[in-house]
Amino acid sequence: MKKAFLLIILALTAGCLQAQNQSAGSNKFVVYGNAEAVYTATKDESGFGDINFKPIFLWKISDKLFAEAETEIETGEGEVSLGLEYANMCYIVNPHLILHAGRFLPKFGAYRGRMGEAFINRFAADPVGFGDGGIGAMNETGVGALGGIPIGDVKLNYDVYVSNGPQLLTDSENAGQFEYEAYITNNKSSAVGGRLAILPFANSSLELGYSFQHKSKTGDAGSDYENIGVTMQAVDMNFFQNIPGIKSTLRILGELKHQKTDNATYNKNGGTPLNFNNVSTAYYTCVSIRPSLVDNNFVRNLELAGRYSYFKRPVDAPWGGSNLRQFEAALDYWLHWNCVVKICYLKQKDEPSIFNAQVVFGF
Repeated sequence: MKKAFLLIILALTAGCLQAQNQSAGSNKFVVYGNAEAVYTATKDESGFGDINFKPIFLWKISDKLFAEAETEIETGEGEVSLGLEYANMCYIVNPHLILHAGRFLPKFGAYRGRMGEAFINRFAADPVGFGDGGIGAMNETGVGALGGIPIGDVKLNYDVYVSNGPQLLTDSENAGQFEYEAYITNNKSSAVGGRLAILPFANSSLELGYSFQHKSKTGDAGSDYENIGVTMQAVDMNFFQNIPGIKSTLRILGELKHQKTDNATYNKNGGTPLNFNNVSTAYYTCVSIRPSLVDNNFVRNLELAGRYSYFKRPVDAPWGGSNLRQFEAALDYWLHWNCVVKICYLKQKDEPSIFNAQVVFGF
C-alpha cells in the first residue's frame, strides 16, 4: 500500500514539473455548481428549510493538469455555515488513466459520489442508509487513480484509492459508528478501496458496478480500539434507455451496501459494557419515467419517480435499533437539463409522512 502511495505521489510530482514548461496562456478557469431551496411540511409543522449554494471551481492548468473544488454555503442547522466539499488535483497520464490527490468525492458505491447531487437526484432526500448516518463517506481525503478501458463494444471504468478512511467513534451515544470525513488521520492505517464497473452494451444503456473498501485500524492511535478494522462492499446498477413505444425515457437505479466492523466492547458511562454484532446493510431501488419523446413541450419535461430504501442497523447499538424502511414518490418538472422543481411525498416506517418541495438551479 505504501509503495502504491509513493508511486502516485511521484507521478503527480513529475506531472507538476512537466507543467512548468507549459505556456501561461494555457490556464483556463470556469465556475459551475447549483443552488437549492427546500420546503418541508408534516402534520405538525411546515416551513422553508435548507437553502444551499454550491459553487464548483474548475481549472485547466495545462493539457495534463486539472483541478476541481467545491464549497458549500448552507442554512440546514438554523445558521449559515461554510464548508469545503472537495478540492482535488488531477494529472492526466493518458486517455485511460488519471491520477489525483486531495479531498475528493467518494469512489465507494455509486450514489454518494455520482447520483446524490440535487440536480441528478430525482428526490429531495437521500435514501435511508445513504445519507448522513449511513454507510460510507460523503468524501475522502487521499490519492487515487481512475479511468476507462474500451474492449470492443464493452467498456470498463475503474477507481482505486488510498485515503484516511473511517475513524471509529467510542462514546456512549455513537459507539461502533464512524466519523467518515475527518480532515486528518487518527492512526498509521489508511483505507484502501476502489470500484470496478462494466458497461456491457454498445449504447452504454446499462452499468454494473462493484465497490470495496478496507481499513485494518480505525481507532485512535494507542487506544484499546486502535486495531478495530472495517470492511465495506457494494454493488450498483444504472439502466437508462429511450423506449420509443411509449415515447418515454426509462431509468432504473439500485445499490446494495454492506459494512462489517470487527467485534469490540465499548464502555457505557459506567453502565453495562456494550458488545454487539456490528454489521450494517443498506439498499435502495429507484424507477423513473419521463415522456421525453412526446411532442407537447410541457408534458415531455415532466418526470415521475418512485424509490424504496432499506437500512438494517445493529439491533443493540446505541445508534441502531429497528430497521428503517422508506418509500418516496416524486413528480418533477425539468426547467432545463440541470434545473428542476420537485414535488415529493416521503413515508418512513413509524414516522410521520413528509411532503417536500425542492427547487434546484444548476449553473
